[in-house]
Amino acid sequence: MKQLQLTDYNKIKKYLDMADYEGYNSNFVTMMMWNHEYHIEYEIHEHFCIMLHNYKGIKYFAMPFTTPKYYQEAMDYMLSYSQKHHFTFMIDCAVPSFIKEIKKIYGDRFIFERTRDFDDYVYDKDMLKTLSGKKMQKRRNHYNNFLKEYPNHQYRSLSIDSDFDLILSCLNKWETDKNASESLSSEVYGIMFLLSSNHLLDIKIGGIFIDDDLKAFIIASPLNHSTIQIHVEKADKTIRGLYPAILKEFLDHEYSSYQYVNREEDMGLQNLRISKQRLHPSHMVEKSRVFFNSSYIRLANKNDTNKIKKLWFDHFEDEDSSSTEYVFNYQYNPENTYVISFHHKIISALQIHSLSVSGYKDCYFIYGVVTDQPYQNQGLMKKLMNRVLDDYKDKRLYLQAYHPEIYQSFGFKDSHTHQLIQLQKSEYRKESNAIFDNNCDYLSIYMAYCKDYKEYGIRDKKYYHDLKIRLEAYHENIIGFKSNHQDIGYMIYHETEEELYISEFIVLRQLEDILSLISRSFHKEIFIECQNDLNIHVKVKEITAMMCNQESHTPISTRFINEIY
Repeated sequence: MKQLQLTDYNKIKKYLDMADYEGYNSNFVTMMMWNHEYHIEYEIHEHFCIMLHNYKGIKYFAMPFTTPKYYQEAMDYMLSYSQKHHFTFMIDCAVPSFIKEIKKIYGDRFIFERTRDFDDYVYDKDMLKTLSGKKMQKRRNHYNNFLKEYPNHQYRSLSIDSDFDLILSCLNKWETDKNASESLSSEVYGIMFLLSSNHLLDIKIGGIFIDDDLKAFIIASPLNHSTIQIHVEKADKTIRGLYPAILKEFLDHEYSSYQYVNREEDMGLQNLRISKQRLHPSHMVEKSRVFFNSSYIRLANKNDTNKIKKLWFDHFEDEDSSSTEYVFNYQYNPENTYVISFHHKIISALQIHSLSVSGYKDCYFIYGVVTDQPYQNQGLMKKLMNRVLDDYKDKRLYLQAYHPEIYQSFGFKDSHTHQLIQLQKSEYRKESNAIFDNNCDYLSIYMAYCKDYKEYGIRDKKYYHDLKIRLEAYHENIIGFKSNHQDIGYMIYHETEEELYISEFIVLRQLEDILSLISRSFHKEIFIECQNDLNIHVKVKEITAMMCNQESHTPISTRFINEIY
């Protein structure tokens, strides 16, 4: 490996052009600007060029610079190089086109970690230049205000020979800011390098002057045949509209033949992300890290609990801290939890628990199927499911699926369906004998309701004791219906300002009385998820309540499972 130098550009340009990557990290100017931090080394082979970064003692590769035809040759060499020199193989800032080809070649030999914070923002140059359209109205207003306040400002291309001192003075002001960070200092160092090496790099510099004082400047270079990259964009923040002005006027005067502008990543900084999103990027260049796939499936242990809990909390939209604590205090058991472990992280998990179903033995319930977002869309869930299906061969497995189509490929079929209805309150306005009552025997109501079913979830007193704790954690409620001092049903529900959603609706008799009671008591939209055989004058939508990996030997109309987990 050789240290990358300014004078190496002509040696490697052929390979950079062959690769034609869209990510800004593949720009030679970027490499040199940040080389003081990343200490880039390179090797040239007949068909490819590889680059190795060394950032704070961590070594990793860039994507190989070559055509797809030679990806495998380059990748095989990079793998052997990392093994020979005893460091963990990793490629940083890999773009989707490269990843697609690697998957074709190697299957699941590699694993990919999405790094959203390092995605590039790419904009339509004409939109930034003209500031036309509704999307640009706010930015256009800022620019117009700048023109009004500073009608005599000047834009001009900057020369290192004549403007070096001005640029340096501007940078010194920035550098001496009391809030200047280490990264900002490093950036200033990189800018100074670009300025001092201007004659050897294909860059352009443009600035805005107010009263002969440099107030903003941009440094940019070509990234590929259609895109320029903004490396540096500095402006006096106290001058309203100066940032839109420097970008617009730079694009007015420079790089007329290019279509897009790459303005790099947001580094996960929220304010910077908001700012870049407000400019309405044409598209993003997604970035990922590539690792040798050393992931493996195992049962969880007690040390994994907090990691799995975080996965659950971060990825299930309906969960909050209260519901998550309930799950891991009352339901979670590491011995019943499968995980995929990778680099000491839990990147995918699945829980399975026994389920009591009338008419069958050895029934189990699968839930909490989750893959960490950076590792999604790589078949990890498929591996977990196949492992569970293999371990529980010949067992009856159930699951609740928000997206049934995902599980059909594993042999799961709809086993229990419900109707989702929007109650037409105008149909149920009559006076009724039904009343709400909190002192109902919910278990007895449930067993009486299930007597006519052949395949239903078996519940006991403990179930309803734990259910009350669960409902509190999920901000839900249970209330019974009575008529003439007799239990006639109950419902489990949650409310928002706009609607009431009933997730379990158990009715023994007097259906119309109960619906009238609900209609008159709740002044909002009412939705009920219930058995298909309830005859209600409503808009009806059939939904999948449960799926099973085995056929049922009973008609679907005689099945009832609505387990509240």
